[in-house]
Amino acid sequence: MILARITGLFSFSPFLGATFIPTTIRVLIVVVSSWLLMPYAGVSISLSTPIGIIVWMTFLNFTVGMAIGLFATIFFEAVQFAGRIYGYQIGFAVANVLNPQTQTQVPILGQLTYLIAAFLFVSIDGPGILMIAVANSLEKIPVNTLIIGTGFVPIFWKEVGTIFSVGIQIGFPIIAFMLTVTIVLGVMARIMPQMNVFMVGMPLNVFVGLIMFSLLIPIWFTIFGNSISSLSNKIAILISGM
Repeated sequence: MILARITGLFSFSPFLGATFIPTTIRVLIVVVSSWLLMPYAGVSISLSTPIGIIVWMTFLNFTVGMAIGLFATIFFEAVQFAGRIYGYQIGFAVANVLNPQTQTQVPILGQLTYLIAAFLFVSIDGPGILMIAVANSLEKIPVNTLIIGTGFVPIFWKEVGTIFSVGIQIGFPIIAFMLTVTIVLGVMARIMPQMNVFMVGMPLNVFVGLIMFSLLIPIWFTIFGNSISSLSNKIAILISGM
């Protein structure tokens, strides 16, 4: 049952569930992690338990691990959304790269912000936070549970709704700055009609946008770090609703 819960976590969590990690390594980590978390289980399941109940308990344990993993992924989706906004504003809307974790095409700046967040996630021991959350969930939700509460559903969907708001908050500085650049170019076009705004505006947007992007990285480190640090408290609230 612990194996099912850890499998759910690794299947949907950021970084831990990345496809660039060889499957053999992931399976080994899941098995070893399950063995290390056995003392936290506190209960045992009788061998005479009907197979249908065992399957149901396995499904519930997988669901708990999946919920924890998806809850942590929400932050990374917000970060990637902010990077996508940056790309649109600068002019990199069609500049896509392959995300090795999801095997999908994503905007280049979205992937860059995602990698920054992933670097901080590992540096602040984000995987350890998730494993501690699973250990705490074993105490709050025993492995032999036959029912989980539905109070976590509104908590989860409320957090999903923050993807757009957090993405806009992170991307607002570049939106405001690039809007100012556009207004300045419009004024210059009226003052100097002979100037080709299209030829001047595109490279200027890229140049100014990349400078602004690089200047905001230290601020992102603080914002991302605080968000990852508060992840354990948010997951604890999620588990309390189960």
